[in-house]
Amino acid sequence: MSAPFAKAGLIVLAAGASTRMGRPKQLLRYRGRSLLQHSLDTALATAFRPIVVVLGAYAEQMEVEIEGTEVLAVRNGNWATGMGSSVASGLSALLHASPDVEAAFFILVDQPYLGAAHLQQMAQLLQRSPHMLGVVSAYGQTTGVPALFSKALFPELLALKGPKGAKPVVMEYRDELLAVPFPEGRLDLDTPGDWLGFQEKLDEP
Repeated sequence: MSAPFAKAGLIVLAAGASTRMGRPKQLLRYRGRSLLQHSLDTALATAFRPIVVVLGAYAEQMEVEIEGTEVLAVRNGNWATGMGSSVASGLSALLHASPDVEAAFFILVDQPYLGAAHLQQMAQLLQRSPHMLGVVSAYGQTTGVPALFSKALFPELLALKGPKGAKPVVMEYRDELLAVPFPEGRLDLDTPGDWLGFQEKLDEP
């Protein structure tokens, strides 16, 4: 698989405390592996490098999942302030590892239906529209992650803080962002009930 950019990196956001779930959802088992490992395998199946995973709560437990891979783990000491700091922390680590990176993906661990093909489609779309600033995923009545941002937006992303992640950037530049349908992105895995319902759906014939 050839990389659609000379340099595009990928950041996995996995720093949250999963308060409503009552246990780290990053470590819930999905098809024989944790949700964290599933998201890392999805990232590793692409041509995008480097790959950074941002950890916060339960970082030590999750670092065990990453051992032996090429994924760069970074701890966000400010994870409790919200996803914005994790976006900034992940991008900072990505740029430190690869200063010439031209675009950056952001993905979450609780979107188990995400596959490498969706990320590849996003990258190809941006490559064909270099005047645009990025590509977001569309589901329900909203757009969001997985998201791909060109380096023109890196200063905005590095300045993020607070609970809304990259959403303020998406909203501010929505007219300059392309969108790819990802209906499965509507899935929420925030509570034990969400997780039970998801497992029951997997067991359906």
